[in-house]
Amino acid sequence: MKNENTLLIGQALQIRDKLVAKRHAIPSSMMKEWSRLQAQTENFDSNHPFDRAVKGHAFTKPAVYNGSASELNALVSSLKEFDQRIAGNTRHH
Repeated sequence: MKNENTLLIGQALQIRDKLVAKRHAIPSSMMKEWSRLQAQTENFDSNHPFDRAVKGHAFTKPAVYNGSASELNALVSSLKEFDQRIAGNTRHH
């Protein structure tokens, strides 16, 4: 199961990075959804813990993802669907 989760996390990060590159094309009406998707994937980002470090405070890396593969699969599906909607918006302009 760990390998399946790793694969799904990788897919989620790839799609998220693709969307970050196209963030200028995200309409303002979809920004709330985009923020939610970003928040759901930010814990998978390897730089996330370092970006949130505070000088003088103890720091630990986050634990391995404890959720199920079906939750990750739903997240990947949401990201893919969002990406398709963004691609559809850019073609119409």
